[in-house]
Amino acid sequence: MDSQILQLLQEGATSVSNLLLKMYKRMSLSDDEMMLLIHLLSFQQEGNRFPTLTELEERMSMSSMRLIQSLQKLLKEDWISIDEFIDPQTGMRHEQYNLTPLYRKLYQTWREQQTDPHLMESINEPFRQAAVSLDEEPVAIYGRFEQAFGRPLSPFELESIHMWTGPDGYSEELVLTALREAATVGKLHIRYIDRILLEWQKQQITSVEEARHYSMNFRRQSISRDNRQPL
Repeated sequence: MDSQILQLLQEGATSVSNLLLKMYKRMSLSDDEMMLLIHLLSFQQEGNRFPTLTELEERMSMSSMRLIQSLQKLLKEDWISIDEFIDPQTGMRHEQYNLTPLYRKLYQTWREQQTDPHLMESINEPFRQAAVSLDEEPVAIYGRFEQAFGRPLSPFELESIHMWTGPDGYSEELVLTALREAATVGKLHIRYIDRILLEWQKQQITSVEEARHYSMNFRRQSISRDNRQPL
């Protein structure tokens, strides 16, 4: 029994925004469509960003035809998209589901909710708390990046930020510290920020204070090496 319980615990859990669960009906998503999105999130958090229809069918009770129709509807109505990327290790081209459009629609619906006094009056207290807590979710961090970059973010950039603050487990404060570090050295692009976060992870850095201290020492060492180079 103990080994079976341990196996169940090791399966992990899927992180789904409470705000999304509370608002998907208002966003005109059906229960089947929402469950499909949850499974796509689950696969992503397990490291599979482009599950096959067979893999989805094994987890869901809907028919193959209904599953295909639901995927097509989500793609056609821009709830999700399919992105292509090239694996830097193998050079092979791959596809992945991008759920950034879903979060954009969630954010837009939430913003409309805040500006409609009639709708606000109908919100119960738990829903109100969920709406306020959006600032603590990955959605709120996008504006800080757009302000720093001076332009709207691309789908790839939005997805990267979502992965950092979601499955990758970086705190929002640490991600913003990496953004500031990239701005300090004049390298404001998403891949450089990703390298910063990976380096901090390698050094087992988890707090903003540790990150700032490490970056300061790194810059000092870089300046010292430059000064020792012969002219």
